[in-house]
Amino acid sequence: MGPNLTGLFGRKTASRDDFRYSPAMTRADFVWDEAKLKAFLRDPQQLVRGTRMPFAGMDDEKDIEDVTAYIATLR
Repeated sequence: MGPNLTGLFGRKTASRDDFRYSPAMTRADFVWDEAKLKAFLRDPQQLVRGTRMPFAGMDDEKDIEDVTAYIATLR
């Protein structure tokens, strides 16, 4: 459904060749880090307006921390 998240931190947005990103994500110009991921998990449209990802965001800070910590382990 989405790009592989292994090695996400330190990677530029829309940089994997094996996934077709939305134009909005392709235009986004930042490198993923914990702060960016947390912002995206809270409100994807706020961080990357126009992203086509079918995800409304998360409200629970513990869940956001847990997801971020898990993704950090994917190397």
